[in-house]
Amino acid sequence: MKRIVAPGNVHYPVPMAEAAARTLFKAEYEREMESWLRRRFGWLLGSTIAYELLSLVLAMGGLLVYRLTKNTDLATVTSSDASREQLESLRENAPEFLTLTILGTILMLAVAARAFTAVRPKLETREQTLRAANWFILQIGAISFGGDLATQLLFTAETGQPGTAGLTYLFFLHVLPSIFLPWSPRESLRPIYPLVSMFILELVILKVAGRIEMGHVVVMLLSVPFMLVPGLIINWWRLRTHRRRFDRRMVTKGYFSMRRELSQARALQMALFPKPMRTPHLEFDFAYMPANEVGGDFIHASVAENGRMDIVMMDVTGHGMASALTVARLSGEVERLLAEDPDIAPGTVLRALNRYATLTLAKHGVYLTALAIQVDPATGVVRYANAGHPPAWVRRGDGKIERFDSTTFLLGAVSDSDFEDDEMEIVLTAADVLVLVTDGVHESIDRAGRQFGLERLQEALGRTPAPERWSAHLTQVIEQWSGRIGDDDVLVATIRTPSAAAPLPKTRSFAEDIEMETTLGMMSRGPHQGSTAAAVAMPEGVEATP
Repeated sequence: MKRIVAPGNVHYPVPMAEAAARTLFKAEYEREMESWLRRRFGWLLGSTIAYELLSLVLAMGGLLVYRLTKNTDLATVTSSDASREQLESLRENAPEFLTLTILGTILMLAVAARAFTAVRPKLETREQTLRAANWFILQIGAISFGGDLATQLLFTAETGQPGTAGLTYLFFLHVLPSIFLPWSPRESLRPIYPLVSMFILELVILKVAGRIEMGHVVVMLLSVPFMLVPGLIINWWRLRTHRRRFDRRMVTKGYFSMRRELSQARALQMALFPKPMRTPHLEFDFAYMPANEVGGDFIHASVAENGRMDIVMMDVTGHGMASALTVARLSGEVERLLAEDPDIAPGTVLRALNRYATLTLAKHGVYLTALAIQVDPATGVVRYANAGHPPAWVRRGDGKIERFDSTTFLLGAVSDSDFEDDEMEIVLTAADVLVLVTDGVHESIDRAGRQFGLERLQEALGRTPAPERWSAHLTQVIEQWSGRIGDDDVLVATIRTPSAAAPLPKTRSFAEDIEMETTLGMMSRGPHQGSTAAAVAMPEGVEATP
């Protein structure tokens, strides 16, 4: 299948993109066609006026030449008797023929000038322009066929095979407007039906007048469809080419616009994420790699006045814009719960989120996993509740790895009465690190189609010596494993004690970093460049919580 290659090496199938463009940009296409037809109709009228002015000058010049040479002896021009007789016949008919030509030219010039000055400025819709073009062609055709019929009936001189001029008029009255006007083959035939009727009427009159044989009439009528073929081909090819170019232009324009909007949405979503923080007893850090510009993974972290740290990690089904919008709603819900009850237990948080998901999200087929913890810095006790989320891990100071699995159901899967808000306790001691992840970590796939898995994650957590930042280290491991060909968001968060943490300088907030990164990226690269699955990690510094 042929593919479009957009800036930034983004590939998408042509038929799919064009089909989408015809649906999404229908209004834009209709407006462009209206403007294009109106503009080209003006060109047709202007060209007609220029041609008729030239024809008028030539006809008047011919009449002047006749008057200057009407007394010339034809014997001095040719010695052939036949040629002399033909020239004499033409000279006899020249005044009437040229006068008729001048009158016809003036009529056509008047029709074109009126259409250009009085009709064209009032045209607004495509249908109005089509009607004006059809009426203009019919008027020009009526004058042309009328002039040809008068010429055939009034003059006995040999003016060519009767009917041939009418067939020629029919050809040019279709092909010339087709060259100028961007209309469909069907639309181009609207004025042709009356013109063909005029041509048939001319042939009938010529037959009755004895100026044409029946056999020639049949030949003329059979030739009519062939006169229309060139114009029909021109119309079909031009609209087909323009439609494809328009679709691709709109798809590219929509792509760039989408990338700009996604970059802005990414900055807004990242502003919802917490700052890296450190208290006298705990340090919080995380790293995030969305599969797209925005994603469905989210983490909330806050510190109460007594120094207790509350953390809620969520993973909404799916990823991309739909999941990001859901995350924005859930973020506000989590903040409301913690603001209304600062002492709310992790299990109660998950119960409230389950009620929210059941009432508002599940009916749309949206569910989420979540993990809520509450860390008491004085005792090191962690109250832990897990709703279908990947397990949490604790790396002890001696390198031992412990795993803590889910304690209740996926949020939104069961009603509030069936939900279990069970909790468990974890005790952190000096040099321990609590690691929280979303399923994008262990479900990450390499180029051979193998999942990273929980076993490899446990092996990575057993690394010796311990890295300075576990969140950055684990996301780097996942990125190397998958080559960033995965289709899921990756979020890693860590809570560790100061004895296990290296001192980090203060810096601005994570949201400010992301906003600056997005702004600078758009200024330097343009909205269409850069990775659609960019790694987002916490800065090396943290901002201490008051």
